Amino acid sequence: MASQNALANLFKPFVKRVNEGLKVLLDGRKPEKLYSYIGYQLGLQDEELSPCVAFKGGKRLRSSIPLLVAKYLGEGEFALPGSLALELFHNFTLIVDDIQDHDEIRHARPTLWKLVGVPQALNAALVAEALAHDCAKDACAHLPPKTASNWLLAFQQMTMKVFEGQHLDILYEREEQVFTAQYLQMAFSKTGILLGQSFAQGFALQPREEIRKIAIIMRQVGEMAGMAFQVQDDILGLWSDTKKTGKPVGSDLHRHKKTLPIVHALENGSRSTRQVILEAFKGELDDKKVNSILGCLEAAGSKDYALSQVREYSSRALALLDGSAIDDKLKSKLAEVIENLSKRET
Repeated sequence: MASQNALANLFKPFVKRVNEGLKVLLDGRKPEKLYSYIGYQLGLQDEELSPCVAFKGGKRLRSSIPLLVAKYLGEGEFALPGSLALELFHNFTLIVDDIQDHDEIRHARPTLWKLVGVPQALNAALVAEALAHDCAKDACAHLPPKTASNWLLAFQQMTMKVFEGQHLDILYEREEQVFTAQYLQMAFSKTGILLGQSFAQGFALQPREEIRKIAIIMRQVGEMAGMAFQVQDDILGLWSDTKKTGKPVGSDLHRHKKTLPIVHALENGSRSTRQVILEAFKGELDDKKVNSILGCLEAAGSKDYALSQVREYSSRALALLDGSAIDDKLKSKLAEVIENLSKRET
């Protein structure tokens, strides 16, 4: 849990700022219940839609990184609206993802659709997306008009890119053969794009043009870090420690999800490995079948392959970061983020 604690400690002041900003943004809006649904999704309200005593949401990873950058570059007043935009956008995608995947639990609580039904959850998702774009407009209001317009367009295009990835993710679940290259492109759209935005945003919103130019390489840094994050997530979905994650061993198998180790084994494993996996995916899985598939994955070298991809993407991110023209202290902090993302256990 060392990496998780390190990130939590690093992001603690930024998580507080984001949560306070989200509360102010949602407070007093009508209809009250609709915005309470968004507050619940964000971990600010409990299952009775009352304010939480303690925050119940996710890591606030994507919204904390721009605030970390602003701490070292200054101009933090422009960073917060952008961070709120990222957090709202991310949670908009999570609401839709939970509905499409029929996931009933997130962060040890009922998912929003499970609590209030699919129609109202979709309403909350669409309003959260609209709020995200409002915050994005506020974040770039100080920039030259053309620069602001280009940045806002890039932010708006995330919806298209993320859901292109979501489309492929759902499509691949029904196909027997999915190649690793296809899967990695899908993962790039679903995860790499958003973390790329997160790493770039703190630079892109700076008033100084010479700093804004650094956003190009920082987007690439974030995209590679996002890929490492996603592949590590795939590994945890199969081989995680139940005591640390609260999920059963092989949780992604129970959902018949074709994550990277599965795709690799179907492409590179023996005929018998392929048959075991495809046959098991036709019905419900018990512990015996889960352990059988995990054994096949390890025998096919799929776990080792996934681990190698985490190392590869992390190394690419760190190499790009090392070559960037940013403050050494900030560079060290961002390197710490990348390294901890690839070692997380939950």
